[in-house]
This record gives sequence, structure tokens and C-alpha cells, in this order.
Amino acid sequence: MQSRQRDEDAWKEQIKKERQFEELEQLFSKAKRAQANVLHTFQDAWQGNRSRQRLGLVEETMTEEWQKRKKQMYAVDDAIQASRREHQRAQFASKEADAHATD
Repeated sequence: MQSRQRDEDAWKEQIKKERQFEELEQLFSKAKRAQANVLHTFQDAWQGNRSRQRLGLVEETMTEEWQKRKKQMYAVDDAIQASRREHQRAQFASKEADAHATD
């Protein structure tokens, strides 16, 4: 009975992590759209060659930062998926052990 409770708790924790990751993905998408809006606003406000150069530098810096964040998100997603697979393996092993115990 305790092992079933541990399995349920682990499963709830796994689902919680996945939901948090989904929320993080949504926030990432919103921030990316906001970045595009900021760049568009700057482009409208600044005109001329020098402003385009500066805007290009800002865009490049923001893109590098987004790439770092995206890598971090993928690492978190990989960890969540690994945790899910480990939980499923443990659950399968538990069911196998229960089946052998009843034999």
C-alpha cells in the first residue's frame, strides 16, 4: 500500500513538473513576441543607417540571450522526460514484482 502511495506521489510530482514546464514555454513564447514588438518599436522610432546598426546589435544580443534560455529550457525538458521514463520503469518493475509475488 505504501509503494502505491509513493507511486501516486511521484506521478503527481511528475505532472506538476510537466505543467510548470508548459507554463514556462508559454512565458517564453510571450517574451519572444514582446521582443519582436520592442524591436519593431525601436525600428519605427529610429531611422537612418546608424540606428539600423545599433538596432542590429540589440537584436543580436537579444537573440543570443534567447538561445541561452532556449538551451536551458531544453535541458529542463530533458530532465523532466528522463524523470517520467524512470517513473514508468519503476512502475513497471513494481507491477512485475507484484505479479511474481502472487504467482
